[in-house]
Amino acid sequence: MITAILLAGFIQSLVLAGFLYQKSRQHSGFWLLMVIHIVLAADLVMLLAQEEQWISHRINACWGVLYAILFFIFIRTCLKVPPSKFHIFLYFLPWVLINLSVTDFLFDPHSTALTQRHILAGYGFLVLYVVYTAAAFFTVYHYQVKQQDFLANLSQENLRLLWGICISLLLAIATTPIQIVFDTELPLPYLLMSLIMFGVTYLLLLNPQLLEFDKLDVPTEPISPQLDEVNIALEKQVLNLLDTQRMFTDPDLSLQSLADRLNVKSYLLSQVLNQHMGVKFYELVNRRRVNYVCELMKNQPHKPILDLALEAGFNSKSTFNAAFKKYQDKTPTQFKAALNSVN
Repeated sequence: MITAILLAGFIQSLVLAGFLYQKSRQHSGFWLLMVIHIVLAADLVMLLAQEEQWISHRINACWGVLYAILFFIFIRTCLKVPPSKFHIFLYFLPWVLINLSVTDFLFDPHSTALTQRHILAGYGFLVLYVVYTAAAFFTVYHYQVKQQDFLANLSQENLRLLWGICISLLLAIATTPIQIVFDTELPLPYLLMSLIMFGVTYLLLLNPQLLEFDKLDVPTEPISPQLDEVNIALEKQVLNLLDTQRMFTDPDLSLQSLADRLNVKSYLLSQVLNQHMGVKFYELVNRRRVNYVCELMKNQPHKPILDLALEAGFNSKSTFNAAFKKYQDKTPTQFKAALNSVN
């Protein structure tokens, strides 16, 4: 049974790697997923060879950490903050060094007596896995928090996929003690990792748009405070574009596009909104969109609510419902029903 599971996982990984290679020119995320599938395929085939006693070495014993590192790089790439080649080198360096410290066990596990060095290496691999999994969690969380400063239509489905990857990485390591307690021969971490890989890959092959995230232009250095006159002038221009010209009805409106219209840097505009006006970009735009929808409901009572939301600039039902509930303290349907009862 174990042999069949490992063989099936190996074949499926190779097949999906082939599909991902064909898509790799569309997005670098597909290329990274292809690499992860190749690593998984090699890992599974070596595990299969060990199960059938075709080989005696365990050079893949520490490959579990590779998935945490590669998925961390994948998540950063998706969120438009890809690490440099030097940073990638630094990510893998501790893993390589720990592997080198236990080469005797990796190449001849049956003849190697375990010492304190091997035990410390095992803890080292565990720490690396947890660190990169935590880094993946923090990266997604940071994007989710900061996107309200830059975007009006937040990435929800996309972020759920990345959160799913992070949680799955945590669950994969959590299956190790379960495997020990129940003394099962089933390679539970490998099974869960395979399910993660196949699920993520199928979702992305069917919906490539899940890889599309807006780049957040976060400044890397502290920004010098601007003069009050500059802040006031920018505030007037922003309010003119939003309230007079109703630029908020543009579904593709972002902090960057608004900054381009004003001919200023996006991080300077963000500073004006956050520090001078005391509002996040998401709130600035969507509060106006919600108020506009309310106005349209009064003037066009027979028009479907979703059509009004799209006219106001919302591009997804979930974002519209969440924003409406936040600013009106009731659902769009409840608001419309209250209007009808008054009329």
